Amino acid sequence: MGAQAPTRTFWWDRARPVDAEVHPLRAVIFDADTALADIERSDDDLAPKAGLTDLVMSLFVAGIWVAVVSTRDRDCTQTLVRQVIGEGLVETIVSGDDLDQPGCDVELYRLALWELGIAPESALAIGGSDRGLRVASTAGLPTVLVTNGYAAGHQFTDAAAVRSGYTGGEPLSAAGCRQLHRRWWIQQRRSQAA
Repeated sequence: MGAQAPTRTFWWDRARPVDAEVHPLRAVIFDADTALADIERSDDDLAPKAGLTDLVMSLFVAGIWVAVVSTRDRDCTQTLVRQVIGEGLVETIVSGDDLDQPGCDVELYRLALWELGIAPESALAIGGSDRGLRVASTAGLPTVLVTNGYAAGHQFTDAAAVRSGYTGGEPLSAAGCRQLHRRWWIQQRRSQAA
């Protein structure tokens, strides 16, 4: 008599893979105060950090929006963006002038997301300081930390990645940003499921 046939399962009975709910990357938000200019070597003329121009062009060509946030006033921020990134490549700029309550830096990221019409799940932040990492993380954004050499020996467990610059090893590009964004959200989903 016999062996029973294995039970058949249907696709709706199976658990969804953790990465099935990861939103595609639609925007990268740069912290203008720490992630754009190479302040240490600039005289009067600001220079972009090495590899920044290539990254921004890569994002632009891939159709990923570029946004910039800064605690500075709008005129100063726009001048910085114009000098370091150029005209027409940045979708939105949010400055300290746009905030109702100065000093609430998390609102810079929230306002940038609102202006882009996306949720934090569709964006990646790039910052250059531990303070910037904390602020972007509080806004719900995975963050790539591009250090200035001060971070030797520090642990940044909340960061999606910690890099010593935009170049080196494998330069940061749109594809790299997509991969870091996806990997960070998959880790978040897995830790929530556990």
